[in-house]
Amino acid sequence: MQASNSKSSPGIRPTARCVILGAGISSRLRPITDDIPKCLVRVGEKTLLQRTYENLRAVGIRDIAVVVGYKRDAVRVFLKSIVPPMRVRLLVNPKFDSTNNAFSLLLARDFYRGPESTRGARPPLLFMDGDILFSPLLLTRLIEESNGSAVAVRVSGPHDDEEVSVSVAGGNVIRMIGKNLPRQQNLGESVGIHLFAPPDAELLFKTLERRVRDGDGRTEYYESAIQEMIGGGTVIRAVDTSEFPAAEIDTPEDLAYAEEKILPLLRHA
Repeated sequence: MQASNSKSSPGIRPTARCVILGAGISSRLRPITDDIPKCLVRVGEKTLLQRTYENLRAVGIRDIAVVVGYKRDAVRVFLKSIVPPMRVRLLVNPKFDSTNNAFSLLLARDFYRGPESTRGARPPLLFMDGDILFSPLLLTRLIEESNGSAVAVRVSGPHDDEEVSVSVAGGNVIRMIGKNLPRQQNLGESVGIHLFAPPDAELLFKTLERRVRDGDGRTEYYESAIQEMIGGGTVIRAVDTSEFPAAEIDTPEDLAYAEEKILPLLRHA
């Protein structure tokens, strides 16, 4: 695969077009998610989706879409109930029960390309999982230090086998990303927040499309496509965001941890 020209890409500014992935069934959070998708789980007084939206607005990002599937009508009802209203676009994954987040991300391709597609001008792409509680300062760090395409990585603290790990070469250029990487080679854990320069965003969607069409892309995690890009020469860097609180919420235990440990840090940031 031909390498992208991300080595010469300018720093990414906070005018990115953002995709939040929230289509999954979230069975590990049941019974909390019996009637709502995970992005509507409340941490403290607000849902994850509302907190993510506010974080994006805080750094100047206005063009936001959420890929929904499971209990998607609950998201529509929630958006209508918020004052002031949350201005997001909903993209539906009708096959949410038989696909994974790589397929959901691919469904955001036309949203990402947007009205500029006829003129050739594209913004950067910010994409993230919809189950993350995080500080807006994490986004600021990622934006300021991306210098092209980058993944937010938590380097310090404990790590486990559930997480998506990242290993790097010189200059924090990512060599491998995914689960079950050799522990001694890991820099740390991917937070689940990614910022791609326009050429790499285009290549990502092309890679996702081909993997869905020709292989196992429907049931893959999007890290498989990112790893293929890296193998083809695309430069994607790891940005250490360890100092900013963040937690992925997959289980009731994760939710309790987020409420007890992470949320107080966000309130006092």
